[in-house]
This record gives sequence, structure tokens and C-alpha cells, in this order.
Amino acid sequence: MRFTLADTPPEQAACDLLALPVPDPGTLQGEVADVDRAAGGRLAEVARAEGFSGKPNRTVLLQSLDRPARRVLLVGIGADPTAERLRRYAGVAIRRAREMHAGRVALGATPWAAAGPIPPEEQVRAVAEGAGLGSYTFDRYRKGEDGGEVTEVALLARHGDRALLLRGQQAAEVAIRATSRARDLVNEPANVLTPTALAEIAQEIAGSAGLTCRVFDLDEARTMGMGLFAAVAQGSAQPPKFIVMDYRPPGARRTVALAGKGITFDSGGLSIKTAGGMMTMKGDMAGAAAVVATMGAVRDVGVSVRVLGLVPATENMISGAATRPGDIVRGLGGKTVEITNTDAEGRLVLADALAYAVREGADEVIDLATLTGSCVVALGDWTAGLMGNNQPLMDRILEAAALAGEQVWQLPLYEEFLDAMRGEITDLKNSTTGRAGGAERAAAFLGEFVGATPWAHLDIAGPAFAETRPPAAYWPSGGTGFGVRTLLRYVASLK
Repeated sequence: MRFTLADTPPEQAACDLLALPVPDPGTLQGEVADVDRAAGGRLAEVARAEGFSGKPNRTVLLQSLDRPARRVLLVGIGADPTAERLRRYAGVAIRRAREMHAGRVALGATPWAAAGPIPPEEQVRAVAEGAGLGSYTFDRYRKGEDGGEVTEVALLARHGDRALLLRGQQAAEVAIRATSRARDLVNEPANVLTPTALAEIAQEIAGSAGLTCRVFDLDEARTMGMGLFAAVAQGSAQPPKFIVMDYRPPGARRTVALAGKGITFDSGGLSIKTAGGMMTMKGDMAGAAAVVATMGAVRDVGVSVRVLGLVPATENMISGAATRPGDIVRGLGGKTVEITNTDAEGRLVLADALAYAVREGADEVIDLATLTGSCVVALGDWTAGLMGNNQPLMDRILEAAALAGEQVWQLPLYEEFLDAMRGEITDLKNSTTGRAGGAERAAAFLGEFVGATPWAHLDIAGPAFAETRPPAAYWPSGGTGFGVRTLLRYVASLK
């Protein structure tokens, strides 16, 4: 898909499909009214006949073969003028375009003037993101769906500074590529995306994105003191890999570490999951996918700080060598952990990654993980839980997530959550009985491995993988790439 920025009046845009956003209550105003006049009032006539109200995702289609645009699609965006409404409108438009085999699409990209609620460059960015992400498919293992490919998208932007508008388009294109890469990684089956394969992909990305990449094997990890990572890895026939991606721009004075849980398949270990519980466990490395994809894009968004990407990649499997419930291991941070549940493995591998980040001198650490079902129970399928030890850091992440259109909600970390994770014969245990406060207890466990370093934890167990119909047309089924756009917004804001 190729994007172009154009200031062509919509009624003059030559394309297979012209799509325009219309707010509630569905009144045709501004550019939409101009298109209606050029169509002889037929657009308003169809909208009235179909009861179009401008409510989110409602559509009206006019066939207009005698006009520059062969079809005109109105998409409702509701009453609240937000960038996320524009992303969703663009996602709907691209889905419809594919169904119609419309190869050339024009999208109204600045429905609000420069003095409106959202800067024009952010409007363009949101529309481009919705269109690009809405066109994503993962069909490398089957014949493609019976739909046309959208090859060209013209972003019709008649408000705002052209340089800023172009910058918004370019930022969107970076986010689309990175998010799509993360989706691909999550969607790959576990027999293809092994820890070794993930490490090779990380190295390829590093080579093309101005990064260095070092990969530690199991023996090296053990020598370094990563007993928790090794304990999870030892049950699998697939060699684990601890991946370190490093971006060091000239003059960088701060280091931000991003750590992603990289369990490429989770059977639960000896605390085995049910058959149904394993069905989506190829996606238990969605945090790692977000980190790897983000690292591949940091140079493109002009990040000026050092960014360290850490991925403890392994399977959690069953064998005679697998860790047993009751085993005691020591992590890189020096703390001892009793493994009371081998299916609480993500926090173990992340703990060593967090300790490594602190050892490397990170000024702040952000981790992402499909960590707990409890977070899904608390916040639903489409919202990530945010916890940490530094409120200014979490406030900045919440701001980045809001700009990115990714739903994140802060959860508390009270002292009793850590008390529940203290061991009877060790410093810590990796699990407790019952699911009450499970997300917070898991985060409290992780917090013991960062010391006083500012740290934030994103539990993305819900939104990382879409098993049911997603809430927005630009979200696909399967891997969503959740977290990439938030991370890119965040690191790009740092000085």
C-alpha cells in the first residue's frame, strides 16, 4: 500500500472509492456537503433513505460511476472528535474497499480545521494508521481471501502545514510497518518461530536498523547468573536465546530498557495447561514481538536516547529435565525463588531480563508481557494493565498510549501484593493460590528485580491476541501488535 498526501478537494478526487468521516448526528457538512452537491444531492438522499446517523462505524455507500470517484462511502465517527475515531473510520473504509476490489482509495484525512480539537498532522497520522493497519492480513499459509488489494491511498488533507502533515504521514508509515511486523511474529506457529528463529530475526532487524544485537545461549545465561531464565528453558528441546538489541545514537545521555516476555510456546510445564488453554500459546511471546518490532523502528522515529531491547526467548515445555514445582533457583538479581507453579514462567524469565537491564545501567525500564489471565478478568480483552514503581514514568506511558489509541489502565501495587509473593523458605515464590489480585501480585514479584530504578510493567494478556471479534476494524484476528505504537510514541518523546 502506497500513501500520498494530497490537497485535492474530495469532489475532484479520482479514485475507486472516496471515503469521508461523518460525525453524529449524520448531517452532511463541509467537504461532505461539497461532495453531495457535486453528486446532485444523491448522497444526502441515500443517507436519509438508510437512516444514516453518523454513529460509529455506520456506513452509507453511493455508486457514482459518472463522477471522479466511482463510489463514495460515508463512515460514522460518533459525537466525540478523537484521533481514535479517525483510525476506526479509516479501518472500516479499507475493509470495505477490499470487499469492493477498490485498488485506489481516497480518504478524507483532516475533517477538523487547524483550530479544531486535534492538530491536522495528528488527524492525518490517525487516518493513515487506521488504513494501513486495517489492510493487514496473515495469509502466508493459505490462499488469500477473496478480496481486492488496496494499492494506493490518497490522504486528502486541506488543513494544516504541509511539512507537519507529511511528518504525520511518515510517522504513521513507521508505526504500520512495526506493528505489522509484531503481528507477523505473533501469528507464526511455534514450530516456525522457535527461540533460535526469533533471535535470527532480531539479528536481521538489527543489521538493517542501525542496532547491535548479541544473543546469549543457555550456558552463557547460566554463567551470567540467569537461573530463573534457565529454569524455564531447561525442559525444552529447543535451545533458548537471551536476545539483547542495542540502539546507541550519538550523544545519547539516557538509557531506556524495553523488555518483552518471549515464551515462544507455553505448555505450562509440569503444571500443564488444558488442551484449550494451549491453543493460543504461540502468542505468549507478544511482548517480545512488540519489543523486537519497536527496536527495528527507533531510528526511523528519531529517538535520541539509548534504547536497550531485551528478549528472554524460550519455550516452557515438559520433559524429564523440566523444572519441578518446589524447585528453588537463584536469579540474576541474587534473590532466591521457589517455583510453586511452572505455568507462572513469564515472570521468571522477565525477572532476569529486568535485572540485566539494571546491571546495564538503564535509567528506566518498561516491560511488556502476556502475563496473567487475572488482568483479562479485571480489564477485559482489549485493555492492558499498567503497574510500576514510578508514577511520572507511568503517567508518560499513559499519555503515549492515549495518543497511540491503545487502551491502558493503571492498577495499584499495594504492599500486600508483594507480601503474598514472599517465600516461606526463599526470598520469593513465583505464584500463590487463587486468582485474586493475580496481575498485581505478578507485577509485585517483578518489581523486586529492579530495585530503585524507575520501572513500568504492561500486562498485555488481553489485547495482544484477538480470539473474538476485535472492537475496531483496523485490529485483525490473531496477533494485534499491541504495545508497539505506544512504545514508539514514548521513546520518540524522550530527550
